[in-house]
Amino acid sequence: MMWPDWVIDFVSDGRIALLALAVIALEAAIIVLFLRRRANVAQLVLTMASGAGLLGALHAALSGASAGMVAAWLVVSLVAHAADMLTRLFGKS
Repeated sequence: MMWPDWVIDFVSDGRIALLALAVIALEAAIIVLFLRRRANVAQLVLTMASGAGLLGALHAALSGASAGMVAAWLVVSLVAHAADMLTRLFGKS
């Protein structure tokens, strides 16, 4: 199957990662505005930050940023993921 040029461009220049980051930001806003009483917002922030770090790395890689920038985003994701896991495993229930 051949993809249309606009899809190839949208993916290859990293805009797809920016769209995914915008969706995460929208999810975060909805949770804070409407669901904060049902959701553990601090826990969700760590989970979302981990995914956002990976999407930042994807955008950096696709947009031609330096390897250092890709690595920096991956470190952000790693730290957020580690904090998320530590709070899940050892946090108060």
